[in-house]
Amino acid sequence: MLSSSESIKTSLAAIRNGEAGLNSHRKSLLDRVPNTGDWSAFRKNSITNKDIAYLSAATRDEFALLRGKKRDILFHGDKRHCEINDELLDLLKMKKLRLVAHTHPDYGHIQPSSDDRDFIKTIGQKDSVIISYITGAEKKFSANPFEDM
Repeated sequence: MLSSSESIKTSLAAIRNGEAGLNSHRKSLLDRVPNTGDWSAFRKNSITNKDIAYLSAATRDEFALLRGKKRDILFHGDKRHCEINDELLDLLKMKKLRLVAHTHPDYGHIQPSSDDRDFIKTIGQKDSVIISYITGAEKKFSANPFEDM
């Protein structure tokens, strides 16, 4: 497990530093959401948390993965946030989509922001995951900081 996490950390650094490129799957994902605010639907379970970490490493923007019964939604945020648009926000509030994960540029301990916690509270979701595009580490978080595991 340790060698695997070090390998991910090394490959994310290579992407961020321009020493390596995205694989064809991740390149095709980014081609569909090239700019901040872009989003696109994909086949369900065709996108992983690691995929969005690599997209963030390549662009240095945050990405969010939303999932519904039949599809995945990939959302391209900006350097600091994923400002989910009203159409997707409504689908999240109606429980037609779930926020699976989003990326952060965290080096050490992954820390959800108060905006992250407020957002999942607003959409009525119990928890979600943050993945660091620096280390590849993931952290589950909830609206209540005392419930984090």
